[in-house]
Amino acid sequence: MPEIPKIIHQIWSGISEPLPEYFRVLGETWKEHYPEWEYMFWDNNRMNGFVQEYYPEYWGIYNKYPYDVQRWDAIRYLILDKIGGMYVDFDYESIKPIDELIRGKLCCFALEPSSHSNAFGRQKEEQVFNNALMLSVPQHSFMQKIIKTVFSEKMLSCKDSKDLCVLNTTGPLIISDLYYELPLQEKEDIYLIPAAYVTPFNLPQANRFRMGEISEELENCLEEAYAVHYFFSNWRK
Repeated sequence: MPEIPKIIHQIWSGISEPLPEYFRVLGETWKEHYPEWEYMFWDNNRMNGFVQEYYPEYWGIYNKYPYDVQRWDAIRYLILDKIGGMYVDFDYESIKPIDELIRGKLCCFALEPSSHSNAFGRQKEEQVFNNALMLSVPQHSFMQKIIKTVFSEKMLSCKDSKDLCVLNTTGPLIISDLYYELPLQEKEDIYLIPAAYVTPFNLPQANRFRMGEISEELENCLEEAYAVHYFFSNWRK
């Protein structure tokens, strides 16, 4: 059975500002807890060169997305399809290695807290998962299904707000929808990592924790955590 390559990928285009210090510090936690894993940092030049070399058929659509964040969403699927490994956003902190969680797995996504499903108008049984923490072997069928969808022409025309446009064309909502369309057998090949392990805070809790709040509620959230998503959402600014 193939294994997820021990490679960590992080993206920061650098076209509007250098990587902020607080993100650099969070990024270092992944290097610290995964010393045996290769670390790959992707800036704008590296991303552009990668698409042109390995996915020239998508270069046109890649450049036509109305928002830069759609490019940063879309390329992470290409990276995992071609190279494999773990993609993680810079607003994620590693608490301890997740090796035991992903052992024997081929494709993994971090689940969002159930309260986020409600916020997006989803049914409770249709949990939303995110693209901020994903792992995959190269050429996994679900990753290729995502790529085929997000790089289709219909994803270029969106009349919604920026938030909804991004979420429904290249972001978490479109990949969640694609997952729930899969036959049961194909779903079983994808591991949805429980929120308690990798997304222990919902958005309000993450904001409170970032502001320095210390409480029993927030401490309890961290009991089983391997990683923490802080939901900085810089792309919305």
